[in-house]
Amino acid sequence: MNSPFIPLNISSSPKSEKVKIERAWEHFISGKNLVTEVRSLTYQSWERSVKHGVHPIQGKAPTVLSQDKIQEYQSTNHLYSITEPLLIKLKDLAIDSGHLIAFCNHNGEILYLDGDSPLIQKAEEINFVLGTSWSELHVGTNAMGTSLAIGTPMQVFAGEHFCQPVHNWVCSASPIKDPATKKVLGAINLTGIWDVIHPNSLSTVISTAQIIEEKLLNHLKFEHFILLEHYIETTTKNSDKILAVLDRGYQVVKASSLFYDNGWIDKNNRLIDLDKAVLSSGNKHRWEVEKKNGRWTFELTPYFHQGYPIGTVVHAISPIKVSNHTGNFAKHTFLSMVGQSSKFLSVITEARSMANLDLPVLIEGESGTGKELLAQSIHSSSHRSSGPFVAVNCGAIPKELAASELFGYEEGTFTGGQKGGRAGKFQQAEGGTIFLDEIGEMPLNLQTILLRVLEEREIVRLGGKKPIKLNVRVIAATNRDLKKASEEGKFRQDLYYRLNILSLQVPPLRERSGDIPLVLEHLLKNVCMDIGRPQLKIDDQALLALERYEWPGNVRELRNFAYKMAVKVKGNLITYADLPEEFIEKKTSQEYTATANLSNHYIYKEVQPVQLSFSSPQYQESVNTMSLLKDQELQTILTVLNEVNGNVTEAAKRLGIHRSTIYRKLGREYSRKRSIYISK
Repeated sequence: MNSPFIPLNISSSPKSEKVKIERAWEHFISGKNLVTEVRSLTYQSWERSVKHGVHPIQGKAPTVLSQDKIQEYQSTNHLYSITEPLLIKLKDLAIDSGHLIAFCNHNGEILYLDGDSPLIQKAEEINFVLGTSWSELHVGTNAMGTSLAIGTPMQVFAGEHFCQPVHNWVCSASPIKDPATKKVLGAINLTGIWDVIHPNSLSTVISTAQIIEEKLLNHLKFEHFILLEHYIETTTKNSDKILAVLDRGYQVVKASSLFYDNGWIDKNNRLIDLDKAVLSSGNKHRWEVEKKNGRWTFELTPYFHQGYPIGTVVHAISPIKVSNHTGNFAKHTFLSMVGQSSKFLSVITEARSMANLDLPVLIEGESGTGKELLAQSIHSSSHRSSGPFVAVNCGAIPKELAASELFGYEEGTFTGGQKGGRAGKFQQAEGGTIFLDEIGEMPLNLQTILLRVLEEREIVRLGGKKPIKLNVRVIAATNRDLKKASEEGKFRQDLYYRLNILSLQVPPLRERSGDIPLVLEHLLKNVCMDIGRPQLKIDDQALLALERYEWPGNVRELRNFAYKMAVKVKGNLITYADLPEEFIEKKTSQEYTATANLSNHYIYKEVQPVQLSFSSPQYQESVNTMSLLKDQELQTILTVLNEVNGNVTEAAKRLGIHRSTIYRKLGREYSRKRSIYISK
């Protein structure tokens, strides 16, 4: 045999080989493990199939992806956007040679399938259709699943398939690997009836996979360019910064000479002190290593481009600089920000673009929306991330102590004051970021001093005369309308415009359509780990009540709810009966409220206790109005569904609502009316 990846020599008779392999399969299933009767790759795959518990007679590929999930992958996945044009080109070849052309992701889930129509119908008999999983875990030996499992091309012929219903087929698949991480991303597959077997089928999918990998490599080079650009920009602004940038596979793209001089990069171009367990978490991480010249601190931060992680940035902080730090560090990054609503993602994208701009940022939003979390994320993604992050609640500092707290004082200024004086919060934030929370509560006399600090970038301690230069970025936050306050003389107008160079509006939780389930899942996971109890889930009825609630306390209130449930609920499921009274009352009151249609025509009115006869004109008018609004709402949803070809995920984004809301509002009419509208 010329290759271990194909089952037959070119001179072999497919018919006789089919009989031979079928016999070998029967021997294996009956317990006669005759290794010599089949290729070693096939035999090893059969053994894995047994360990996975796959039934050789009744085994069938399960359907694991909905149509919406498939469409979501097709519309958002970078690999698919590269692969699809090549698959379309292969369609005619597949039809001419009696094959179907398919593409699956790393889980073996089919996301593209095309070819001859009669053959597609035959494939349906073995559930070889969109959305089904053909991983070895589910259906045992098959070309796609096995090539994913072993990471090499594979042709599987007739009885080599572990499940008997697939014995009349031959499949040739080649995996696609990420050039950065070397991980298998998916596979290209040609499938046909067993008598069309030919080694060229495997060659075709291999060459196609290679073309895709070449395109991925070109994209990786573009990512390297972005990382290199970030390195140059950061080190130009901060010439003393010791920095390394790594790609998604943790290969060093560029590093300060000190990394090489100290032997911190090995012969494979990787950092020697990176912890693989830490890397897999995808979070910001800080660690210390004892080196020849002292204990160095390393800080790793994921680097994003257009919302996608393309690598990591590693700062090396010398023992001298570490000793000078105040101990104030940001704990959160943008990875800590959970949500997928359009309003939320818009703020995150805008905040990322501001990270490396050394300008003040004003964050506005209701209490509990996560303003400090956003401020920490901006700091963590900036070139100041290795510096301190000092948070100050301007509303909590006593007025008589505020000036000394912020700007410090010289020795002798106060009776009993600290010997040598004391550095204020601004000096403690040197080289980093100071976060002025509740800036709207700052006394007017301090606002005057703060304005001067921002203008001159220097401070004078209380009791002192000599100005001290500052290298500090200011991020301020408020839950007040500062523009209105400045117009009313309650906040200095000149300070407002000095702070408001860059501004962010954090949306309240009630306006973040679809984010409540995601945020709650994240909070429950952390809370349950925090108090040491088993993980909690929430049922659909309880979740619906939470989505209807207004959440005046925003994410902070949702976090408190998570703690209450973690303590109260004894099982592993939160039900509607477990909800506090305020959620049940809110749901009941909303049942007496008319529904707002999606065209922004509102009739939100509390139903008054008015006695109406069912036959009265007033009652009939109310019923007609409600019916009209419901029809308008239904029409709006279906119109948008029509525009996006039935993609519920995309429709939900356009409408600013959650996917579950669409299903709930359309109810039983959904399937029938959706099919009508998207067929027009």
